[in-house]
Amino acid sequence: MKKLFIIKIGLVFLCIQWGGQVFSQVTFYFESFTKVKIQVAFRDSSYQAVLDESGLGTIQVPTSLTSGYAVLYGPRSVNYFYLIPGGRQSINKYSDGHLEFEGDGKIINEYLNGGFLSMLNLKYEQSEEAFLKEWKLLPDRFQTHLDSLPLPEEFKRLERKRLYYQVCNMLQAYPLYHARKLNINKYFPKENYYRQVEKTMREDKEAYELWEYRQVFKNGIRILAEKFTENKPLEQLRYALRYIQDSVRDSRLSDYLVHTFIYGHIGKFGAKGVEEFLPVYKEKVNDFGRKAEFAKIYQKYLRLAKGEKAPDFMLPDINGKRISLSCLSGKYVYIDVWATWCIPCRRELPLLQQLEERYRGKQIHFVGISIDDDEAAWKRKVKADNLGIIQLHADKNSTFRNDYHISLIPRFILIDPEGKIVDVKMSRPSEAKTIEFLDSLF
Repeated sequence: MKKLFIIKIGLVFLCIQWGGQVFSQVTFYFESFTKVKIQVAFRDSSYQAVLDESGLGTIQVPTSLTSGYAVLYGPRSVNYFYLIPGGRQSINKYSDGHLEFEGDGKIINEYLNGGFLSMLNLKYEQSEEAFLKEWKLLPDRFQTHLDSLPLPEEFKRLERKRLYYQVCNMLQAYPLYHARKLNINKYFPKENYYRQVEKTMREDKEAYELWEYRQVFKNGIRILAEKFTENKPLEQLRYALRYIQDSVRDSRLSDYLVHTFIYGHIGKFGAKGVEEFLPVYKEKVNDFGRKAEFAKIYQKYLRLAKGEKAPDFMLPDINGKRISLSCLSGKYVYIDVWATWCIPCRRELPLLQQLEERYRGKQIHFVGISIDDDEAAWKRKVKADNLGIIQLHADKNSTFRNDYHISLIPRFILIDPEGKIVDVKMSRPSEAKTIEFLDSLF
């Protein structure tokens, strides 16, 4: 008999009162997992706990909160479920993916994790006209199915909204997925598609808590920004913020959107030019958590702006010799931040070697910095591919990732001979503008 690996999650209600605020204590148990962090995202908040040696962990959720959708980020798993503050719930998850629910919300959670919702699939390879025809049939199809189920009416009312906006998300994904299916770089929809996207962005204050609802506005505005502006990030950000100011009436929604667009721009392109939009941020964003988050990333990227002194580092190479940024001064330094598990990173490695060969003898160092947790895997890759570039390793104890705000890879950084930043978001070796720019330096 096949042995099943069990992840068992128990949610137990206990009342705790602190300063007038009543919390329900939610206890989790993960069999075979200890000393790892779990996280529950619920009602725009994040609740974290570390599992003890027995696999137990607890979080406190205010009982004043109403029931709603939650996401559990556990060891090697992500689960969508319906959280009832103050209720009694339990969830068992098996290695084959099978879930069992008990207690409050059992029937709701079985529905949310059932097979029907996995049928939310469309043929993205088909023509735009055929796709839109099929897409328009989905809302009624899902509503009919939902009406046939013995679910609480209060939940059904909210779930109808969530399903509708989930269908809208599928519409907005068409250009990206269609391009991937046809193996082309980009697909440009016809005018009718954009009209449909605009129709999906209808405000509903009661739906704000739904992630799918907020995504409809985030993705819809992004799609329109890409249509009406050239491929210039600041222009697209300017369009998005103007759209929010002119068209979004709900203050909570505009708070979320303004923060999301400006914060996301900084994370992807840096802080250059963002000062123009700070008055909009100050006017629209009132959430203290978001403001603190934004201040942190904005100040960090100001320190990484062009002309600023690049944060120094000292990291080991494959032989254990420690190499610092300062010892590479006198030449430009083109840094590739990568990892062995990152497929796009691995695609850039041969092209990085080509760059090194092209500029051999020029005043430039090419440096690879791996952020692999598995040092042995990094060493094997360097040896197997005979990577001639200076290869260094920044493990999780290094300050390198934090100093350069490394959140996504591959990431490329260019530093000048004086150790000052040229571009903390430098283009990739695979992009033609990389050679154009580097040629201009010599």
